[in-house]
Amino acid sequence: MMMADGEISDGELEVIQRMGAEFGIDDLRWRTIWKEARSTLPDRAALEAAAAITRPEAQQLIYEQLYVLATDGDIVDSEWDILEWLDETWRANEAG
Repeated sequence: MMMADGEISDGELEVIQRMGAEFGIDDLRWRTIWKEARSTLPDRAALEAAAAITRPEAQQLIYEQLYVLATDGDIVDSEWDILEWLDETWRANEAG
């Protein structure tokens, strides 16, 4: 989501930093998780991993966090596309 518009804003970085605290993860551990995720999961693979989540509560949490990232500043079409794709994918999997 952060790279959907081609750049990572200061606001997006602040949101990511707050997420760790919101999840109850200490700063050092969160930075390690974040670094590992960025180096091992290309953007598309991360989205596909999120799309494979089946638990509704987890889907809602993921969607909400992506929405917070997307709406930090002006939301662009590519960010909306990601949110819509994820929602449609989860609905299709649920119906499937």
